[in-house]
Amino acid sequence: MSPGEWKAGGEGLTISYGFFPSPFGYALVMATDRGLAGLAFGDPGEEKAMLADMTRRWPKAAYVDDKARTAPLAARVFDSRLWRPDRPLRIVMIGTDFEVRVWETLLGIPMGKCSTYSDIANKLGKPKAARAVGAAVGKNPMSFVVPCHRVLGRSGDITGYHWGLTRKRAMLGWEAGQVVGTA
Repeated sequence: MSPGEWKAGGEGLTISYGFFPSPFGYALVMATDRGLAGLAFGDPGEEKAMLADMTRRWPKAAYVDDKARTAPLAARVFDSRLWRPDRPLRIVMIGTDFEVRVWETLLGIPMGKCSTYSDIANKLGKPKAARAVGAAVGKNPMSFVVPCHRVLGRSGDITGYHWGLTRKRAMLGWEAGQVVGTA
Protein backbone atom coordinates (compact mmCIF):
# COMPACT_ATOMS: atom_id res chain seq x y z
CA MET A 1 0.00 0.00 0.00
CA SER A 2 1.31 3.41 -0.83
CA PRO A 3 1.55 6.05 1.93
CA GLY A 4 -1.29 7.92 0.20
CA GLU A 5 -3.55 4.86 0.20
CA TRP A 6 -2.76 4.29 3.88
CA LYS A 7 -3.54 7.91 4.78
CA ALA A 8 -6.79 7.66 2.84
CA GLY A 9 -7.85 4.62 4.90
CA GLY A 10 -7.42 2.32 1.93
CA GLU A 11 -9.71 4.33 -0.33
CA GLY A 12 -9.46 3.03 -3.90
CA LEU A 13 -7.83 -0.20 -2.74
CA THR A 14 -9.43 -3.63 -3.22
CA ILE A 15 -8.58 -6.26 -0.63
CA SER A 16 -9.53 -9.88 -1.30
CA TYR A 17 -10.06 -12.21 1.64
CA GLY A 18 -10.79 -15.82 2.51
CA PHE A 19 -11.04 -18.04 5.60
CA PHE A 20 -8.92 -21.19 5.93
CA PRO A 21 -8.04 -23.83 8.52
CA SER A 22 -4.52 -23.43 9.91
CA PRO A 23 -2.34 -25.03 12.58
CA PHE A 24 -3.45 -22.18 14.88
CA GLY A 25 -7.21 -22.10 14.37
CA TYR A 26 -9.16 -20.46 11.62
CA ALA A 27 -7.15 -17.97 9.53
CA LEU A 28 -8.36 -14.92 7.67
CA VAL A 29 -6.05 -14.29 4.71
CA MET A 30 -6.20 -10.87 3.03
CA ALA A 31 -4.45 -9.80 -0.18
CA THR A 32 -4.05 -6.94 -2.60
CA ASP A 33 -2.59 -7.06 -6.10
CA ARG A 34 0.80 -6.45 -4.45
CA GLY A 35 0.70 -9.48 -2.09
CA LEU A 36 -0.39 -10.66 1.33
CA ALA A 37 -1.82 -7.72 3.28
CA GLY A 38 -3.39 -9.32 6.34
CA LEU A 39 -3.48 -12.52 8.37
CA ALA A 40 -5.71 -12.92 11.40
CA PHE A 41 -6.74 -15.81 13.61
CA GLY A 42 -9.86 -16.97 15.39
CA ASP A 43 -12.06 -19.99 15.76
CA PRO A 44 -14.82 -21.25 13.47
CA GLY A 45 -17.91 -19.13 14.03
CA GLU A 46 -15.84 -15.97 14.64
CA GLU A 47 -15.49 -15.03 10.97
CA LYS A 48 -17.58 -11.85 11.21
CA ALA A 49 -15.58 -10.58 14.21
CA MET A 50 -12.25 -11.45 12.55
CA LEU A 51 -13.20 -9.63 9.37
CA ALA A 52 -14.56 -6.62 11.28
CA ASP A 53 -11.32 -6.35 13.28
CA MET A 54 -9.21 -6.33 10.12
CA THR A 55 -11.44 -4.08 8.01
CA ARG A 56 -11.36 -1.40 10.73
CA ARG A 57 -7.69 -0.97 9.86
CA TRP A 58 -8.49 0.17 6.31
CA PRO A 59 -12.11 1.39 6.54
CA LYS A 60 -12.39 2.85 3.04
CA ALA A 61 -11.01 -0.14 1.11
CA ALA A 62 -13.31 -2.39 -0.90
CA TYR A 63 -13.40 -5.99 0.38
CA VAL A 64 -14.10 -9.00 -1.83
CA ASP A 65 -14.63 -12.53 -0.55
CA ASP A 66 -12.31 -14.42 -2.92
CA LYS A 67 -11.20 -17.78 -1.57
CA ALA A 68 -9.74 -18.83 -4.92
CA ARG A 69 -7.38 -15.85 -4.92
CA THR A 70 -6.33 -16.15 -1.28
CA ALA A 71 -6.03 -19.97 -1.07
CA PRO A 72 -2.55 -20.06 -2.68
CA LEU A 73 -1.35 -17.51 -0.12
CA ALA A 74 -2.78 -19.56 2.75
CA ALA A 75 -0.93 -22.60 1.41
CA ARG A 76 2.35 -20.66 1.18
CA VAL A 77 1.98 -19.37 4.73
CA PHE A 78 1.10 -22.63 6.49
CA ASP A 79 2.86 -25.33 4.46
CA SER A 80 6.55 -25.14 5.35
CA ARG A 81 7.38 -27.29 2.31
CA LEU A 82 6.45 -24.23 0.22
CA TRP A 83 8.83 -21.90 2.07
CA ARG A 84 11.65 -21.25 -0.36
CA PRO A 85 14.31 -18.55 -0.09
CA ASP A 86 14.35 -18.19 -3.87
CA ARG A 87 10.58 -17.45 -3.88
CA PRO A 88 9.86 -15.12 -0.96
CA LEU A 89 6.25 -14.45 -0.06
CA ARG A 90 5.25 -10.99 -1.21
CA ILE A 91 3.79 -8.99 1.66
CA VAL A 92 2.28 -5.52 1.83
CA MET A 93 2.91 -3.67 5.07
CA ILE A 94 0.15 -1.20 5.74
CA GLY A 95 0.87 1.16 8.65
CA THR A 96 2.71 4.26 9.83
CA ASP A 97 6.43 4.62 9.12
CA PHE A 98 7.24 3.64 12.72
CA GLU A 99 4.93 0.60 12.63
CA VAL A 100 6.47 -0.60 9.36
CA ARG A 101 9.99 -0.19 10.81
CA VAL A 102 8.96 -2.27 13.83
CA TRP A 103 7.40 -4.95 11.60
CA GLU A 104 10.48 -5.05 9.38
CA THR A 105 12.56 -5.59 12.53
CA LEU A 106 10.29 -8.48 13.52
CA LEU A 107 11.09 -10.14 10.19
CA GLY A 108 14.71 -10.34 11.37
CA ILE A 109 13.88 -12.56 14.37
CA PRO A 110 14.78 -16.10 13.27
CA MET A 111 12.30 -18.94 13.62
CA GLY A 112 12.79 -20.65 16.96
CA LYS A 113 14.20 -17.49 18.56
CA CYS A 114 12.53 -14.67 20.49
CA SER A 115 13.20 -11.02 21.21
CA THR A 116 11.83 -8.41 23.63
CA TYR A 117 10.10 -5.09 23.09
CA SER A 118 13.17 -3.37 24.59
CA ASP A 119 15.53 -5.20 22.22
CA ILE A 120 13.48 -4.05 19.25
CA ALA A 121 13.39 -0.47 20.53
CA ASN A 122 17.18 -0.57 20.86
CA LYS A 123 17.58 -1.94 17.32
CA LEU A 124 15.50 0.96 16.06
CA GLY A 125 17.75 3.43 17.91
CA LYS A 126 14.91 4.39 20.26
CA PRO A 127 15.82 2.74 23.58
CA LYS A 128 13.00 4.46 25.49
CA ALA A 129 10.31 3.40 22.99
CA ALA A 130 9.55 -0.12 24.28
CA ARG A 131 5.89 0.78 24.89
CA ALA A 132 5.54 2.32 21.42
CA VAL A 133 7.14 -0.82 19.99
CA GLY A 134 4.59 -2.88 21.93
CA ALA A 135 1.75 -0.84 20.46
CA ALA A 136 3.12 -1.31 16.93
CA VAL A 137 3.62 -5.03 17.50
CA GLY A 138 0.00 -5.23 18.66
CA LYS A 139 -1.19 -3.59 15.42
CA ASN A 140 0.69 -6.02 13.17
CA PRO A 141 -1.86 -7.00 10.49
CA MET A 142 0.12 -10.04 9.33
CA SER A 143 0.28 -12.22 12.37
CA PHE A 144 2.63 -15.19 12.11
CA VAL A 145 4.15 -14.06 8.77
CA VAL A 146 5.48 -10.91 10.43
CA PRO A 147 6.37 -12.79 13.62
CA CYS A 148 4.98 -10.63 16.41
CA HIS A 149 4.46 -13.85 18.39
CA ARG A 150 8.26 -14.04 18.81
CA VAL A 151 8.29 -10.94 21.03
CA LEU A 152 8.31 -11.53 24.77
CA GLY A 153 8.27 -9.34 27.84
CA ARG A 154 11.56 -8.11 29.30
CA SER A 155 11.62 -11.00 31.81
CA GLY A 156 11.05 -13.54 29.03
CA ASP A 157 7.36 -13.97 29.88
CA ILE A 158 4.88 -14.68 27.13
CA THR A 159 2.91 -11.44 27.13
CA GLY A 160 -0.07 -10.03 25.26
CA TYR A 161 -1.06 -11.25 21.84
CA HIS A 162 -3.95 -9.88 19.81
CA TRP A 163 -5.11 -13.39 18.89
CA GLY A 164 -4.71 -14.86 22.41
CA LEU A 165 -1.87 -16.20 24.51
CA THR A 166 -2.86 -19.82 23.82
CA ARG A 167 -2.40 -19.17 20.10
CA LYS A 168 0.94 -17.42 20.73
CA ARG A 169 2.18 -20.43 22.72
CA ALA A 170 0.99 -22.75 19.95
CA MET A 171 2.89 -20.76 17.32
CA LEU A 172 6.09 -20.75 19.36
CA GLY A 173 5.77 -24.50 19.98
CA TRP A 174 5.01 -25.24 16.32
CA GLU A 175 8.05 -23.24 15.25
CA ALA A 176 10.26 -25.01 17.79
CA GLY A 177 9.14 -28.29 16.21
CA GLN A 178 9.98 -26.98 12.74
CA VAL A 179 13.47 -25.93 13.86
CA VAL A 180 14.12 -29.30 15.53
CA GLY A 181 12.81 -31.08 12.42
CA THR A 182 15.35 -29.29 10.19
CA ALA A 183 18.32 -29.61 12.54
